[in-house]
Amino acid sequence: MTAARTPVAIDLSGASISVIDGTTLTAFDLPLAADYLRLVPSVAVASTGPLGAQTQVRIRGAEANQTLTFIDGIKANDPASGGEFRWETLLAGGLDKVEVLRGPQSALWGSEAIGGVVNVITRTPNAGTALFGKAEAGSFGTSTLAGGGNLGTDQGGVTAQAAYLSSTGIDNSAVQGGDNDGFHNFTATGKGVYHPSPNSEVGLIARYVSATTNFDDFDYSIGQSADAPLSSNAEAFALRGYARLDLYDGRWSQQVEAVLNDTRNTNYDDRAFLNQSDGSIGKLAYQTTGSLQSGDFSHVMTGAVEYERQTFTSTDVDPLALSNQDRSRDQTSLIADYRLTYAQIFSASGSVRHDINSQYANTTTFRASAALALAQGFRAHASFGEGVSDPSFFDLYGFFPAFFVGNPDLIPETSQGWDAGIGWKSQAFAVDVTWFRTNLTNEIVSTYDFATGLAGVANASGTSERRGLELTATLNPTDWLEIAGTYAYLDATEQQLAKGLASRELRRPKNSGSLSAQVAKGAWTASVAAAFVGERYDTDFATFTRITLPAYTLVTLAGSYRINDAIALTARIENAGDARYHDVVGYRTRGFGAFAGVRLNWGK
Repeated sequence: MTAARTPVAIDLSGASISVIDGTTLTAFDLPLAADYLRLVPSVAVASTGPLGAQTQVRIRGAEANQTLTFIDGIKANDPASGGEFRWETLLAGGLDKVEVLRGPQSALWGSEAIGGVVNVITRTPNAGTALFGKAEAGSFGTSTLAGGGNLGTDQGGVTAQAAYLSSTGIDNSAVQGGDNDGFHNFTATGKGVYHPSPNSEVGLIARYVSATTNFDDFDYSIGQSADAPLSSNAEAFALRGYARLDLYDGRWSQQVEAVLNDTRNTNYDDRAFLNQSDGSIGKLAYQTTGSLQSGDFSHVMTGAVEYERQTFTSTDVDPLALSNQDRSRDQTSLIADYRLTYAQIFSASGSVRHDINSQYANTTTFRASAALALAQGFRAHASFGEGVSDPSFFDLYGFFPAFFVGNPDLIPETSQGWDAGIGWKSQAFAVDVTWFRTNLTNEIVSTYDFATGLAGVANASGTSERRGLELTATLNPTDWLEIAGTYAYLDATEQQLAKGLASRELRRPKNSGSLSAQVAKGAWTASVAAAFVGERYDTDFATFTRITLPAYTLVTLAGSYRINDAIALTARIENAGDARYHDVVGYRTRGFGAFAGVRLNWGK
C-alpha cells in the first residue's frame, strides 16, 4: 500500500521500503509494534520510560510528527497529541505485517509524510475457521491475555480479536523510592469482507484502544523526573468502510471509502481530572485506476479525490481557563499517479497531489521513482519526493497558557528529498545500499522568552538537512535459518536562522543498526536480535544545555516449542544484556526481563 496508490511488488518499486512480516512478528513475540521498528534502518525509537510511556518514532532524522502512520488503511496520527501517532498504545499481537516507507511521500499520502510512512496491517479474514490466542506472564508484573477467531468462505469472512496487557512497571523517577509506573492496554479489532460478485468487494474495519499509563512529573530545577501520582488515559475508536468494483477483467477499478478516527486523551492527578484533549479525523475518498497492457509494457493510471476534516477540543478542569479550545480545519486533495512497467525489468512512477486547505495556502507536491533490474542479480533504484507537514493544533493555539503560547501565524513545513541505491540478490543472499538526502524548510522550532518565562514555536528561516546511508542484508543458507542485518549512518542538522550555524538534531543517533537470526526446525523455533543505538544528543532541562546520551544495545532472545498443531509454549528475554540506558534525559527504562506463555493457533 505505502509505496504506491495501488499494489506494487517491492522489486519493481524505486522506493526505500522495509517489511516486517508475520514470521518475524511471531518469532520475537514482542509486546509493542514500536519494538520491531528498532530493526529497521534509519528509524529512531525514543521512549520516556517503561512500557506504555510516550514513545516517538523518527525516520531519517525527521521529527516524530513527520511520520505518517496507517492502521488497516486508517490514518492513525492523533490531532490531539501534536499530530503524532501514540506508538506506546499499539500492541504487536494480532498484526500481520508492518511496512516502513522512508523518504518524503506527501504526493501519495498527504501531510505528515516527511520522514516516511508506516503502514500497519492486522489479521485479515480468509476462507476457513480458526481460533487463535495467547497467554503470557513475566517480569515487571506484566501479563498478556489475547484471543480471537476467523470465520469465512470464498465469498467473505469476519475476523475479530482482542488483547489485554497489564504491567506494574518500574519506578520511573530519577530519585528512587517512589511508586511504580504501570501500564494497562485493552485493544479490540474487527474486520469483515464480503464479495457480492467475483469482481466486487465491500469491507468494514473497526478498532478500539483504551490505554492507561502512570507517569511521573518533571522537576526542571534538576532536569529529572520526580515521583508523582499522575496518569493518562488514551482512547481511540476508528472505523473504515469501503466498496470496490473491478470492471473489464480488472483493468478498471474504482473504490469509495469513508474513514473516522476519534481520539481522547485524559490526564489525572491522583485520579482527579486535570485536562482532556479530543481529536478526530474524518475522510471521504474516491479512487479510480485503469491499466493497459501493450506487449511487455504495462501502464497503470490512478486518480483520486479526498476530503478530510480534522477537529480538536481541549477541556481544562477550570471551565474559564484559556486552555479550553475548539478548533477544526478542512482539506480537499486531488491526486494523480502513473506507473510504467516493462516486463519485470524496469519500472517508473510519477505522482502529483494538490491540497486545498481551509487554513493555509494551497500546496502541490510531486514524487517520482524508478527501478531497473541489471545483469547478474543486480538492481538499481532511485526516488525523489516532496513532503509537507501542517502545524499541529497544539503548535497553533497551545493549551498550557502558563507555560506555552501557540503561534497561529505558523505555516506548513516543507521538504524535498531523494535517495538512490543498488542491490544484489541471489537465491540465498540479498544486500542493498542506499544513499539519501532531504532538505527541510520552514521547520517549526521551539522558542523561549526569558522575560516572560513562556515557551513557544516559530518557523525557522534556515534549512535543515538530513543525509545518510542505509545498508540492509539478508542470508537464507537453508530453509530453516534466516539472518538479517541493517546499518544506518545519519547526519541530521537543524538551522534555525538562514545562513546561521547548524546544530545536530536531538535524539537521532549518527550510527545505528541491528542483527537478527531466526531458526525454525521441526517443533522448535529460536530467535535472537540485537539493536544498536549510537550516541545522540538530548537537552538537560536543568541547564538547557546539550548532553550526549551513551550508546546502547538491546538484545532479545525468543523461542517456542510446538506441543501439537494448535498449541505452542513460548519464552522470551528482553534486554538480555541488562543495558542501563536512557532514550530521553531523566527517564529510566526497563532492564532485564523474562516472559513465558502459551500460544493457540487452531484451524486456518
